[in-house]
Amino acid sequence: MKCKNVVMIAFGALSTMVWCFSAHAEPAGSEKWNFQLAPYAWLAGQKGTVATLPGLPAADIDVDFYDDVLGNIKGAFMLVGEARKGRLGVLMDIVYTDIEMEDPTPLGILYSTLTSRTKSWMVSGAGFYRLVEGRDQFLDVIGGARYWSVDSELALKGPQFPSLREQSISNKEDWIDPIVGLKGFTPIGGSKFFVSGAFVIGGFGVGSDFMWDAMINLGYRWTKGFSTTIGYRYLDVDYEDDGFLYDVAQQGLTLGLSWRF
Repeated sequence: MKCKNVVMIAFGALSTMVWCFSAHAEPAGSEKWNFQLAPYAWLAGQKGTVATLPGLPAADIDVDFYDDVLGNIKGAFMLVGEARKGRLGVLMDIVYTDIEMEDPTPLGILYSTLTSRTKSWMVSGAGFYRLVEGRDQFLDVIGGARYWSVDSELALKGPQFPSLREQSISNKEDWIDPIVGLKGFTPIGGSKFFVSGAFVIGGFGVGSDFMWDAMINLGYRWTKGFSTTIGYRYLDVDYEDDGFLYDVAQQGLTLGLSWRF
């Protein structure tokens, strides 16, 4: 029911977007290649459940975006690239994160802390078709695939009894999700400010059971080809296979640069 409700809400919102853009639509007449390169930072917290091997209890992850996300990020890399000619184009979104958290363990009489570290690659490749295009505004439909690589490690540390040693286990899983969605861009009045966003769903039991990814940005165009953005992104994925569980939501601020040429 949760997935169904998300899809219905998203469909309603995106249908409204299509109607608004169509009201000001103009033909996409440019037949030259257009490119965009956009590195960005995603200050994302994590919340969910991760398990590595059968027989071991699942661990809850709760890295709060507002309080401790910067202290728990060990590494991160994000980049979006896009190429378009006329109404057709391709895009790629690369996200790498290395997040570690440490909390008191419920097994306090045996171990004092539980450390969870998750290294993940998320690489999305998709084609898109420009549904409508007006003056400095557009709406695209997206279809493609998202590759996941998640390396999860759980460690019990600080044994209270000398006979007990530190215990750790790790596992790596790879899978591919089909994805579909929409992305759009519109200026705010006649100013240099603009709003951009995207909504993608996928998985459908092919890879993960279900995943959805939504982002919204407020940007400012300093020149015709260069802009900066601040926004918010929420990503939720539910994957389980042979005892490996990755049911995690990531959310937080995004800060980006964009070059169009």
